[in-house]
Amino acid sequence: MNYIISHITRLLLVVLITIIPLSCNETKSKSTKNKTMNINWKKLSTNGLTGDLNKGVSAAYAALIDGNLIVAGGANFPGKLGFEGGSKAFYDEIMLYDDIAEEWRVIGHLPTASAYGVSVPVSEGALWIGGNNEKESLKSCYQVSLTSNNEISLKTFPDLPSPMDNFYGCSIGDLVFVAGGNVNGKPSNSIYSINTKTDSAWTKLDDYPGIPRVQPVLSSVEKEDRIYIYLMGGFFGGNDNQEPAMATDILRYDVADKVWSKAGEQVDSATGEPFSLGGAAAFSIDNRYILCIGGVNYNIFLDAITTQYNIGSNTKLTPEEKKEENLNFSKHYMTQPVDYYKFNTECRVFDIFTSEWKTIDNTPDAARAGATVVYEGNKFYAIQGELKPGLRSAETFMGEIIINVK
Repeated sequence: MNYIISHITRLLLVVLITIIPLSCNETKSKSTKNKTMNINWKKLSTNGLTGDLNKGVSAAYAALIDGNLIVAGGANFPGKLGFEGGSKAFYDEIMLYDDIAEEWRVIGHLPTASAYGVSVPVSEGALWIGGNNEKESLKSCYQVSLTSNNEISLKTFPDLPSPMDNFYGCSIGDLVFVAGGNVNGKPSNSIYSINTKTDSAWTKLDDYPGIPRVQPVLSSVEKEDRIYIYLMGGFFGGNDNQEPAMATDILRYDVADKVWSKAGEQVDSATGEPFSLGGAAAFSIDNRYILCIGGVNYNIFLDAITTQYNIGSNTKLTPEEKKEENLNFSKHYMTQPVDYYKFNTECRVFDIFTSEWKTIDNTPDAARAGATVVYEGNKFYAIQGELKPGLRSAETFMGEIIINVK
């Protein structure tokens, strides 16, 4: 029997981030000295977010172009949740944050209301890639730029080979990578690349090993003139051959040698326990560190998707009984207070030189799943996202990374 993801598991996917990936255009670091870091946070105004957008969205597209923060699309439940008879809404507004007026304003619209795609920076702006809308997964790509008058420009870009959603990406200069998520509606081990200056189509690279990863994080570094792609986190909802799992092994892809290898584990340095990066965001710093923010709780989310899997694969239950079991589970799981879900408050850094983790900050402001993060220099923005399944936040935070060299 083919395992079909249940209605409630689809709701669980809403919790997770289609996080928008970040720039890997870091200045190459030749220093091997140890560094300590901390983050200074500032909350942006929510003025200008009108209608149902003032409830916040998750899985939006975003870009940081010449210091201008742009956010587009996203999804939320403006009314009732799915199990209550409500519907998820998708948005097409493209919004610019005005630093002087401290407010958001609409500067354009997406071709279709959508979310759960990938955003990566390139030399001439950014790419907004794939995602899905209320009807289907998408393979469309757009190159995003701003005019001198801060007007948005969207140019068509070569489509992905197949529709993709709930995946992740990163870039080094004009070389772009995307991996994981759903491809043609199914969890995938695929990774693709394209050079925005020289290529007219995406290239499929060697699949990464292990389980498929829905909503992983992806980042890249350049070390000794070689490019490495780091794949972390994500989850697999299970199928006929394998039960659900949370990915905790860190995989590294050597772009030149076209080889995957294991680079570490997601284990908390203080507790020794594994942690999840499903629904998190990640980006590289100084070609040595990978900063990871947010994401769902390992144990709570694994228990949830396993419960759904067990209901769906129980041959002793009739379809109506499965429907009733799913509804009962949803009523319990989706209606708990925010603190119940224990989204990651830790901002963790992975050192690719030592394969060690350090927690550089711990704040409830980071406890989001599905937040969009964009990065430039030592500054990043964590944009909206979910506080719990079905509940978004309209708040965006600017973070400044303070680095001290020992």
